[in-house]
This record gives sequence, C-alpha cells and structure tokens, in this order.
Amino acid sequence: MAKVYALRSLIYAKYDSEAKLAADLGWPRQRLNKITNGTKEPDLDEVKALADKLERPFSEIAFIFLNDKSPIG
Repeated sequence: MAKVYALRSLIYAKYDSEAKLAADLGWPRQRLNKITNGTKEPDLDEVKALADKLERPFSEIAFIFLNDKSPIG
C-alpha cells in the first residue's frame, strides 16, 4: 500500500485530481485508477508517461513499483 500513497502524493502535488492527470496523459480514467489502486502494475511506457507528466525522474516513479519486488526490499 505504500506505493499507492507515494504515487498519489506525487499526483496531488501537481494535479487537483487523478482524473485531470488521466486526461493530461490521454488515458481513460480507469487505466490510471487501476494503477493508483495497486490492481495493475504499470509497464515501462506507462511509468515513463507518469514521470514526464509529474515532472519526476523515471527512476523515482519506477522505484515506487519495483521496491516491493526487490529481495532486499
């Protein structure tokens, strides 16, 4: 769940709502919602798009999703 909070905090620091970010990305709102709820892992293209729109380094966004998969966590 930490990844959900980390991503949402980045989103709400720049956007008023997830729907506005989804519109800015050109994605259906449901696509972003699945990622922010943790039911879908983003692919690399989605991570890149999120990083670009949130004006954060790719590695920061990727770390949100990959940290819990690391054996050293």
